[in-house]
Amino acid sequence: MQTLVINTQYRENYAAHNEGYEHGVDEAHWKFKGGSTYFVTDLTEANVNSIVANGIPVLTKLIESKNAAFEEYIIDWEIRDLGKNGDGKGPICESWEIATQFYYEDKQWKCRTHHTPGDESYWNPAIISRAEQWIPGEGGTRNDYQCQYKVANGWFDAKDPQLKKEVEAA
Repeated sequence: MQTLVINTQYRENYAAHNEGYEHGVDEAHWKFKGGSTYFVTDLTEANVNSIVANGIPVLTKLIESKNAAFEEYIIDWEIRDLGKNGDGKGPICESWEIATQFYYEDKQWKCRTHHTPGDESYWNPAIISRAEQWIPGEGGTRNDYQCQYKVANGWFDAKDPQLKKEVEAA
């Protein structure tokens, strides 16, 4: 199974938080702040050939963003063979990271994440996992964002009153 893995870097401009800061006038003070991992699975040979020949300009426009206070940019991408059972070249990211999956559906790119908290989690113990979905827009925007949480009685939308009852009962 061929998978595109994209790694990004975040930077924050600490000067942008100063009172009276003027972008382009005052001196910026950028600090590195981590990054994200994005991936696209089940690439065909034609997909791989296109990526190798042309890069990832569409995904770049959907991922990268910049303003006076923050920026996210791609630092690396690679096509990896994760094997039939995901047993190929290592994991997509570190176990503590939450990777974002891009997938193409209904003639547009969409994103999703899935997170199961570890032992160090600050989540309410009633919550087993969280899933998020959205349609990415240029500059890292998120459209039609949805979030669900899994508890013992199933999946509930973040705004569902039943979720609140489940969490309060824990």
